[in-house]
Amino acid sequence: MRTRTFFLCLLAFCLTTVSSYASGWGDFRLNARFLTDRMAFELHLSTDQYNDLYEINYDFLNNVDPYLSGIAIADSRALDAYYRYLDERNDDLRWVLSNAEYVRFMGIEYFFRPIYAVNSVCYLRIYQVYPNRNYFYFGPPRHYLTYRGGHCRAHFGGASFYRRNYPLRYHHPVYSRPCRISPQLRPKDFARPKPGNRPPKVNHWTSAPRPGHQPVANGRPEYRSVQKPNNRPQARPEARPQKRPESQTQRRPETAPQRRPATRPQARPNKGTTVKSAQSRSRQNQRKEVSNDRKSLSKRL
Repeated sequence: MRTRTFFLCLLAFCLTTVSSYASGWGDFRLNARFLTDRMAFELHLSTDQYNDLYEINYDFLNNVDPYLSGIAIADSRALDAYYRYLDERNDDLRWVLSNAEYVRFMGIEYFFRPIYAVNSVCYLRIYQVYPNRNYFYFGPPRHYLTYRGGHCRAHFGGASFYRRNYPLRYHHPVYSRPCRISPQLRPKDFARPKPGNRPPKVNHWTSAPRPGHQPVANGRPEYRSVQKPNNRPQARPEARPQKRPESQTQRRPETAPQRRPATRPQARPNKGTTVKSAQSRSRQNQRKEVSNDRKSLSKRL
């Protein structure tokens, strides 16, 4: 009797949790809490916003879970369903977040478009930014273990539960612009795999070193980043360039220049001095003639 009740309890537990473990990420309840915890941390949300945000993220991941296999291979029907649920999730958040908080929410890609696919496998973008999945800034939401999609739009005829209860719980301004995802973002989130049987390319690059753990190159004491050939500095020439090229400079003659004569050339007399010297000479000559005449007369007498 005890063994039968034990197996019945174990079966009931497995049935309640098998739906949450059907995705490739694991428990989407834990993923919803992790995503909500980081949104509350970065957007500075209140406790009521934190609890409502968890419900919205839980409903979104629960609705998207059956389409993950089609989303991973970029199936058109699965992508249509995914973006429909994503638009409903973002519209519900519009009634929980204020206008300023919603604008910041749309500017953060791993909050606004949380899922992407690489090599036919779906991932959550939040784990790229916060790789430690065991750390939480806040405690679990109020109804973390009891909520099972009771406020989903399927239970209210497609209407938003949070829009109905907005006047009773919140009084902040609501973001009023359309918040649908553009179809141009589909190739960025989910790239269709290329057909062909070509062998995979071998990557010859290595990942960037983590901070604090820099690799050491062989034969070098310190790690240095590889420089591109175009950016290498040119070696400095050994011989300095001549200040004046030989073609422009005139060489000095090898023979020494001749010395100047010791005697200085006489200065060229001016015109006035030449006239005066000529007059003085004529007067001297006249005086000599007069003296000679007198001497001749004195001899005769």
